[in-house]
Amino acid sequence: MDPKSAAQTIRDSVSMDQILSLYGYHTKRGGFMICPFHGDTDASLKVYKGTGGWHCFGCGKGGSVVDFVMEHENCDFRTAVTAIDKALRLGLVDPREDPDDAERRQMMQQWCDDFVQAVYAYLDALKLKIEADIRTDLVMVKELEMIQQTDPERIKAEDYDFMHQWKEKSEYNEYKLERIENFREEVAAWRRKARRVKSA
Repeated sequence: MDPKSAAQTIRDSVSMDQILSLYGYHTKRGGFMICPFHGDTDASLKVYKGTGGWHCFGCGKGGSVVDFVMEHENCDFRTAVTAIDKALRLGLVDPREDPDDAERRQMMQQWCDDFVQAVYAYLDALKLKIEADIRTDLVMVKELEMIQQTDPERIKAEDYDFMHQWKEKSEYNEYKLERIENFREEVAAWRRKARRVKSA
């Protein structure tokens, strides 16, 4: 359960008497006690029955059981909720869960997804370019082969060089396409691993 939900459950089910007993405090007749938050001598703090909370007529402080623990421990909301949950063994707060982590995890997951999508977009664009180069080179080779058969005098020295180098270039382009697919799989595996780590 997230801290906000746990806090609401605590406010609805935990009485001030339960919290006071953790600190060794006791109320006098009428539910009043010495306020621990200022130099009180008149028992100005009123504790209301059940889950009604508390209010000090001397210093003006008051609120729920969570507010009392926050004030007493000089701690933040999250720490107070966790302390009450642990002290009373309510089992409301997941001990592995940092209350602020949910938003952080969501932001990191969004960043991870955006990064992966950007990598995929780059790889797809690169793949399309290589495939286009392969098709263009193939068309040119076919045209040169046809010219070589019908009018070989039109073939220039650089055309012969291109035809001789085409096979090697084609093999290298195929290798690049294979590496793109391999890298894409590596990125996908990294994302799956990152998601498992974040959800652990």
